[in-house]
Amino acid sequence: MNKEVAKGFSMGVLAPIIAFLIYVGFHLEVELDTAIKTINRMGTMTHHISLSVFLTNTALFFMQIKMYKDEIAKGILGATLAYAIAVLILILL
Repeated sequence: MNKEVAKGFSMGVLAPIIAFLIYVGFHLEVELDTAIKTINRMGTMTHHISLSVFLTNTALFFMQIKMYKDEIAKGILGATLAYAIAVLILILL
């Protein structure tokens, strides 16, 4: 795997997690464990994961394309596909 693709993959994996933590911390204004318990109780964990991944990785992907960093964009796309597979597995369980 190319170094730039790996860099993009790690960006694509970490950015949605950071975005979710910011969302919980600033918008919901509750503790992380309380928010996760509530989201699990409501049965919307896959919705939150999908939305977080879609918003952050779409922005990252198009920023990298605009800056002609196609290899990093490939890694971000790969991370998005990995999240998609993980969400499908969670839905099926």
